[in-house]
Amino acid sequence: MLVPADSGEPRIAPARPRELGPLARIVAAVAGRVSTSGPPNIFTTLGQHPRLFRAWLRYSAHLMPFGKLPRRDTELVILRVAWQCRSAYEWHQHVPIALRVGLTPDQITGVTDKTPADGFTNRQRTLLTVSDELLAQRALSDTTWNAVQATLRNRDAIELCLLIGNYQGLASTIGGLAIQIEQDH
Repeated sequence: MLVPADSGEPRIAPARPRELGPLARIVAAVAGRVSTSGPPNIFTTLGQHPRLFRAWLRYSAHLMPFGKLPRRDTELVILRVAWQCRSAYEWHQHVPIALRVGLTPDQITGVTDKTPADGFTNRQRTLLTVSDELLAQRALSDTTWNAVQATLRNRDAIELCLLIGNYQGLASTIGGLAIQIEQDH
């Protein structure tokens, strides 16, 4: 759905796993086995800054995959952020995960609709609306907040907002560094 930018050159080349510190090397290796496309460029690029990589990884892991929101919700939101931020890398990474956790191909396609309706529950439409409003305005309307309160506990609402902000920031980092989608092995 999202095609990578024309520039096929990363601004910072991914490191070879042996050039990384222990944590980044392990994370890249495990993620590469799971994805079957080799060590993901996101880890072999960001892993070149060990101190920030460690902090970012710990924070991000508390949102995904170890967040308290259901994984379907998390992946739905990540895909919406990837789509709205035009992050082909995030989209490419998370579509297979979304399918594994139970989102349907129609729902994944629906994430790309300006106003998704068909195939989504009220809860899912609320998650998509929250994503759209935070990305566009950095705030939520009273109507959307009322829908959040009717749908989520306060802790889940906090996690949702942090999840959206994390993946928006990651999309900016990926775009700024021109991190490329991995070539299938």
